[in-house]
Amino acid sequence: MRLIILLFLMANAFCAYSQLFIGDSKRDVKAALVSSNAKFSEAKLTDSTSRISWLKENEFQMIWVLNQKDTVIRQTLIPEKENGINEFVKWFNKDFVIISPTEWRNYRNGIIYEIKMENLLNEHIFAITLFRNHN
Repeated sequence: MRLIILLFLMANAFCAYSQLFIGDSKRDVKAALVSSNAKFSEAKLTDSTSRISWLKENEFQMIWVLNQKDTVIRQTLIPEKENGINEFVKWFNKDFVIISPTEWRNYRNGIIYEIKMENLLNEHIFAITLFRNHN
């Protein structure tokens, strides 16, 4: 039964996470969250950045950082459970280009998405940043 619950929880996180919003608008992120009935918050970070945050209790937190034009410039996933890290690593290893044991890349529509597992205050997070291909 635990395995079924874990698979269900991870499937929900994968659905939410599989959509990379880097380069998309604040409106796109909010529309996706509203359509899935997710409760989220918004806040100003600095004079030129803001964020949208979605906490799925006991599963993960997703944070989108927006620039002053309300475009997503960073997407961060923070798994709430330690075994969640392993599941996301398996998923990234399967569906993305492996750069190292803690780094992956995805190439789509002339954009390079870089995914890194980072350690922040002794917590593992997945940070997705945008690099535009200048070729």
